[in-house]
Amino acid sequence: MDAQIDQTLNIGTEIQLAEGIVKNVKIGSIGLIRKVRQVMKAAPYKFSTSVGRDKWPATEDRAEVDWPLIEAAYREAFNLVLVDGLTDEEYEQANVEVLDTLLDRFL
Repeated sequence: MDAQIDQTLNIGTEIQLAEGIVKNVKIGSIGLIRKVRQVMKAAPYKFSTSVGRDKWPATEDRAEVDWPLIEAAYREAFNLVLVDGLTDEEYEQANVEVLDTLLDRFL
């Protein structure tokens, strides 16, 4: 019965982001997958690579890389795919490896 209710509410599997922080991942509807992919256009790098970096200016070999913008895009996507989103405190405590794979599993 709980599984049917979860499915009706668009709630999928649970993931543990840190000690005491367990979240449910939404079931991927077509509309939600489209939204997440639109957000992720601004994030051509892995989440873990973007965390805490400053913007890199353009060089001869590469375009400017706006790491804070990329991290913000990931944060927005996480809030889209997690049923209750992430508070600032949960985000700061979350396991980077789990978040690194969250969107791959979702999409």
